[in-house]
Amino acid sequence: MLTRPGSEPGPEWMRRLGSSPKGFRQIRKAILGIIVLFGVTQVASMVVADIAVYSAHGGHVRSYNSSMQIGGMPLLSVGGTAHGVIACGGVATGMVAIGGVAAGVIAFGPIGVGVFSSGALSLGDLVLAALAIGWRSVGALALGHAALGVLSMGRYAYGPGIALGYHEASGKQKESLFG
Repeated sequence: MLTRPGSEPGPEWMRRLGSSPKGFRQIRKAILGIIVLFGVTQVASMVVADIAVYSAHGGHVRSYNSSMQIGGMPLLSVGGTAHGVIACGGVATGMVAIGGVAAGVIAFGPIGVGVFSSGALSLGDLVLAALAIGWRSVGALALGHAALGVLSMGRYAYGPGIALGYHEASGKQKESLFG
C-alpha cells in the first residue's frame, strides 16, 4: 500500500468516526438516510416494473423481460429469476439487482453481492450491511480491509465495540495496543 511520508495508514474518515463519540451518531443518521433512500429506490423500481409489465401485457404476468436489449440483456427484467440490466426478483442478477438474492454491480437485497452492496448479508467492494464483508465495509459485524462496526475485523478496524485490526484498531497503531 502506498502512503505519503508522514501520513497515517488506513482510511481517515473511518478513523475520525471511530474515535469521536459524535461519530457514531453521525453514522446512525447517515445509515438511516441511506436506508430510506434504498427503500424508496426499491419501492420505486417495483412500481415502475409493475407499470411496465402491466402496460406491455395488459395484465399481470409472473415474469417480464423488456424487448429493449443492452449488451444482449433485457433492459428490465422482473420475475422469480430475473436477469437483466435492471433486475427485480427473488434471484436477481444484472447491473442493478434488487431482490432476495441479488448479484450485480449495484446490489440491494437481504443477500447481496456486488461492487456496491447493501442488505442483511452483503459482499463486495463498498458494503453497507448487518454482516458486511468487503474491501470497505460498514455494518454491525464488519470484515474487510477497512472495517467500521460494532465488531470489526480487518487490516484497519474501527468501532465503538471490539475492533481487531492487523495494522490499526480504533485509530491506534498495533504497537500501542499490546505493548
